[in-house]
Amino acid sequence: MAKRIKSQAVVTLVLSFVLLGAGSQLLHAHTSLMESSPERQERVSGLSEIELTFSSGLVDDGNAKISLSTIREGEEVPIGETTFVSDFIISAEVPKEPVPGQYVVRYHVTSLDGDLNDGGYAFELLASKGNDVTWILIAGGVVAIAAVMFLLRKKPKKDEK
Repeated sequence: MAKRIKSQAVVTLVLSFVLLGAGSQLLHAHTSLMESSPERQERVSGLSEIELTFSSGLVDDGNAKISLSTIREGEEVPIGETTFVSDFIISAEVPKEPVPGQYVVRYHVTSLDGDLNDGGYAFELLASKGNDVTWILIAGGVVAIAAVMFLLRKKPKKDEK
């Protein structure tokens, strides 16, 4: 009888370890956001693309989605379709830069275990610092005016003897 109880205890213990190992495999399949561009709480002066990198592989099942909206008003900002860069990275283009303000990036992805993972983070878009083309045009205009003035200057008359 004691031998039977010992063998049942050993079988139960082995079975428990096997089930715990299988459970940890499933938990490992979940994914989380590792890196982002723009980053959480970052202040950026330009936005042309949103790129998200996850800790484990994703399933390209057509459900992956990145969205962008304002924080205060909650208005959706139109961005391009979400595309897979690799098994771990998704991205979406921002065709027209939004007005300066605070924004939230939201995402929905499917991890390898089939679970839907979603989340989001905020960042701030700053006003553009201006364009260097403006300064180049101003400098070009000054040089052109100086060249015209140089060509139109009065030439001193030579005294004839």
